[in-house]
Amino acid sequence: MRPQLNTRVMLVDDSEVACEALKHTLTSAGAEVVALTSPFGFIRALRESNPQVILLDIGLGTLNGTKLVELGRQHAPRGCSILLYSSREPQSLRDDAVSCGADGYIQKATTGAALVEAVRQWTTGVRRL
Repeated sequence: MRPQLNTRVMLVDDSEVACEALKHTLTSAGAEVVALTSPFGFIRALRESNPQVILLDIGLGTLNGTKLVELGRQHAPRGCSILLYSSREPQSLRDDAVSCGADGYIQKATTGAALVEAVRQWTTGVRRL
């Protein structure tokens, strides 16, 4: 049995269903999760939650997630991993992550234990783009 995921995660996804499912998966594994279904309030929530990992949906309806990467870099705590979270193909996601300065990506198809393990690897520095 894996130890609890003792980390703080911020999610930004305009799909309420996806956001709730992801939040449930991560909180069930022991993470503290702040979830936003719009980019509005991102900076305030970022400062208040002090996350170790930020998962950003790249296809936000009102603002492209790659723009939030730039804001995240300016306001996130040092050492915070900023990851794109999308249903796009891995190569496309990797290219987007590189071009916008994100630390990496996780595909939305990654669920359950695999998702928890991916977040764990990003928080412990095991995984890098």
